[in-house]
Amino acid sequence: MRTAVFGGSFDPPHNGHLALSLFARELAGLDRLIVSVSKNPFKAAADASDDDRSAMARLLVAEINVAGVFAEISGWELQQSGPSYTIDLLRHVEERCPGDELVLLVGEDSYLQMPQWKFASEILKHCTIAVFGRSDIDAADAPPSDPLLPAIHYDFDMPVSATKIRRLAAAGQPIGQFVPSSIAQYIAEHKLYSA
Repeated sequence: MRTAVFGGSFDPPHNGHLALSLFARELAGLDRLIVSVSKNPFKAAADASDDDRSAMARLLVAEINVAGVFAEISGWELQQSGPSYTIDLLRHVEERCPGDELVLLVGEDSYLQMPQWKFASEILKHCTIAVFGRSDIDAADAPPSDPLLPAIHYDFDMPVSATKIRRLAAAGQPIGQFVPSSIAQYIAEHKLYSA
């Protein structure tokens, strides 16, 4: 079975996450997608609580599964004390899904930071890396002393930013064009990202 791991802060999950998941399913021939909500050691604390981010990620998974059940959510990273590291998540998924071929889904922005990740060189022992490009990211932004890890690259451009969505929501602006309707409704009902 070909299992993809898609980790992130999902603060909030947005249409880019949804499109990437569906795109990856077709292009990478995925049988299963594990969406893992994380505590990113490279980012400041999330704006939404872990519970809210998990709830929104569950809504994202429901949207993905409309096209055919293949996605599930993992709360494993949030259950760990301290920051989340991709290498630990991959080891966990290997234990949970023995024999599966693992694919790590990352956006180009994350890919360019990978050489700085904990045990970055070990990641390739556990999975194939699938990178989804963005037109607003330049590979020249990668630190020159850090070689990039081998990966499969896919052209994918869905310029949606969680930061922009949070700013719009805080300003009381509509966000419906950037997030699935179920997530927009959740954000409104729970008054997330409000100033």
